Amino acid sequence: MFFSNISASHIVGGEMTYSYKGNHKYDVKLLLYIDCYNGSSSAIASDKNATIVVFDGSTNQVISNLCQSVTRNNPVRVSKSNYSCIKITPNACVDAYEYNYSFTLPPIVGGYYLSFQRCCRNSTINNINNPSTIGENIWTYINDTAKIGFNSSPIFNTLPPNFLCTNTPLEIDHSATDTDGDSLVYEFFNPYNGTNTSNCTGAQLPPFTLVNYASGYTVSNPVPSSPNLSLDKKTGKLNITPTLTGQFVIGILVKEYRQGKYIGATRRDYQFNIQDCVFETVAAYTSPNVNCNREVFLTNTSINASTYKWDFGDSSTLGDTSNSNQGYYKYPKPGTYKVKLIAYKNNCYSVFEKWITILDRIQFKLPKDIYYCGFNQTTIKPDTFYKGAQYLWNNGSTDSFLMVNTYGTYWLKITLGNCNSYDSIVLAEDSLMVDMYSDSLRCKLDDNQLTGVLWINEKIKTIDWFHLPEVDPFKQSDTFALINQKGWYTIKGIKSNNCPFTDSLYVEDWQAKQWLKSVNVFTPNGDLKNDVFPELKPPYHFHLQIFDRWGVEVYKAYDQPWDGGNFPDGSYYFFIDMEACGQKEQAHGVLRIIH
Repeated sequence: MFFSNISASHIVGGEMTYSYKGNHKYDVKLLLYIDCYNGSSSAIASDKNATIVVFDGSTNQVISNLCQSVTRNNPVRVSKSNYSCIKITPNACVDAYEYNYSFTLPPIVGGYYLSFQRCCRNSTINNINNPSTIGENIWTYINDTAKIGFNSSPIFNTLPPNFLCTNTPLEIDHSATDTDGDSLVYEFFNPYNGTNTSNCTGAQLPPFTLVNYASGYTVSNPVPSSPNLSLDKKTGKLNITPTLTGQFVIGILVKEYRQGKYIGATRRDYQFNIQDCVFETVAAYTSPNVNCNREVFLTNTSINASTYKWDFGDSSTLGDTSNSNQGYYKYPKPGTYKVKLIAYKNNCYSVFEKWITILDRIQFKLPKDIYYCGFNQTTIKPDTFYKGAQYLWNNGSTDSFLMVNTYGTYWLKITLGNCNSYDSIVLAEDSLMVDMYSDSLRCKLDDNQLTGVLWINEKIKTIDWFHLPEVDPFKQSDTFALINQKGWYTIKGIKSNNCPFTDSLYVEDWQAKQWLKSVNVFTPNGDLKNDVFPELKPPYHFHLQIFDRWGVEVYKAYDQPWDGGNFPDGSYYFFIDMEACGQKEQAHGVLRIIH
């Protein structure tokens, strides 16, 4: 029978698993942990039968005809103390009851939820709010077979401990086995709240509510421990050194993945009873989980021991042991090793062991020194990322990368366990200036076209030339460009220091008034300097007339400069008509010959 008016303060946890047997049949097992020391006999007797409620996974409603009241088997006493050399065993007792039933669950969309719910938890639980009003909800989910096929859930390999001792390290095995060979991953989870359930009525419907942790406690830190408790995601090993007596609820979840896809999980909701224990001796040591230079330095923190034996787990030699107080060993190669310490006192001994990672060293490189180009932000990051490492930049940042917006020297220190490595990078100031220059537009007399040259004054990697408002560059790729039009010109590219650059200038039209050189004296003496007028090969076509001071025309020619002939020194008058690239200009003035 189920007595709803009797609280479940005797229940300290549980888990629900299932195994597929073919023909849509599932053997479901509810494992319920009972406090056989503090729990009242009437309360324990009231749970002779447990109601397992079945819900439709798509509607979250109760499927009444599938719910079952299941009778338990005889209990298994959780009597293993988990500790060596305890002088006085704490008053602790836990029984594990099994409730087994074979359900026929035809495939449906959304699958099935199966849940056992009971009120209430122990009122003395330390790490949840209002524990006497919070119930247990031990449940599992059978997935929609159309999505994943048939499945059996993971099953924990060992029972949890019946008690824990303060200030004493312990490794608890929460590993599981999956008969389907699915991949397993372990993590903490938030336990669930429940209510009294009788004859499939009164059950809380999915999605189930969570218990609320008290202030200072979290899902991943539900028990005071120094160092903080840790759960190995691959092995399910929980390492804990409790620092406070009391009762603490914890959730251990094992997820199963098939071909990389999450398909299900098994939840262990359990209440740790933590007490002060009296030991003859306790073996313990501390060390970073990661060590460098193939060396390990271990600090012995054992209690009340007289002699010690270290085994450093190096299978390549028999010489990996030591009887010293502190532990030191240098390994032949990097790897992960299980290091064991045995502490002896009289006829009693205590064993402590854990896995330690040994590295040669950690190495990383920051990028090569570069130029900071003076705008936006630059991201600096190492070429190697170390999971779990601590990162420290010279500006105090602890991110694995750094965003910078000014030049200077930046360094990064990476620490992993007792390993560290350092590197720096210089972001030099961009002092390279790329400026664009231009000469004047001139006329090419052979084809009557204007021509000019643009050029830059610095080494570059790439460059594009633009004549605005054109948006596409014209065909030039060097440090100079030939042009034949006036207007705005722009350059864009990458300098030799990898910084981008841009510059613009305006090119004036060809100025006809500037054609004639400002010369009023020429010296036809054959020294090839200023021997003719207007010039030997002027950049324009011209018609020239020369008159003496009495107005007599002494020279007339087209595109032929005047060499002065045998005319005496003196002053002469010139008239010139010039033409080039569609523009015309006239000039006249006084010209003097000096031989």
